[in-house]
Amino acid sequence: MSQYDGKIFCIGFYKTGTTSLFHALRLLGYRTINGDKPGSYPGADDGASLIPQMDAGNYALPTFELFDAFTDAPYLWIWREIYAQFPESKYILTVRDEDRWIESCVRFYHGRRVRPMMIWKFGKYADPSRDEASRQVWLENYRRHNADIRAFFADKPGQLLLMEPTIAPGWGPLCGFLEAPVPGQPWPHANPSRDSSPLRLLRRRIKQALGLELRVPED
Repeated sequence: MSQYDGKIFCIGFYKTGTTSLFHALRLLGYRTINGDKPGSYPGADDGASLIPQMDAGNYALPTFELFDAFTDAPYLWIWREIYAQFPESKYILTVRDEDRWIESCVRFYHGRRVRPMMIWKFGKYADPSRDEASRQVWLENYRRHNADIRAFFADKPGQLLLMEPTIAPGWGPLCGFLEAPVPGQPWPHANPSRDSSPLRLLRRRIKQALGLELRVPED
């Protein structure tokens, strides 16, 4: 039995253990990308180039030729369009208890810069820590996202792995799904939520005031 060698798409929401999964997939030998951070591949610019491409209806992203596995945005948002291109691939949905999840999001994103992909998806609700309305929009999207994926893959056995890496981390389910040998290293833990420091909050306000960082749109 050989390790799966097709495309792998992690289509779980932010703060569900996706960064840890990114590191796990790399340890298994897959060329893996986590989002569209500058420097992650030639031309990566935090989504600034990918957003107009997707808005124009072109979902043949340049990263598909460069990587084997994909986590974070924009991949979780365009999973239907990805499936249309890669119907034989493997898909992973990472989930966690929604109360713990939204608290983690609020803590993590408070005081952090607003990324283009967040505004593209959520508009004026891009920062879940901003107010109760933003929090509720994130919760509604989380519930609908997970429900839609479960329903879509219900009649596609063997293509979707449901994981709760923040509760039950471990190589067993992932390696079984990918027919991969279990590595000797422990399961990676990455990107925990922490409260933002006063310095981070101040730096963000200064950058926004100077026009060096995106603001959440008002409308």
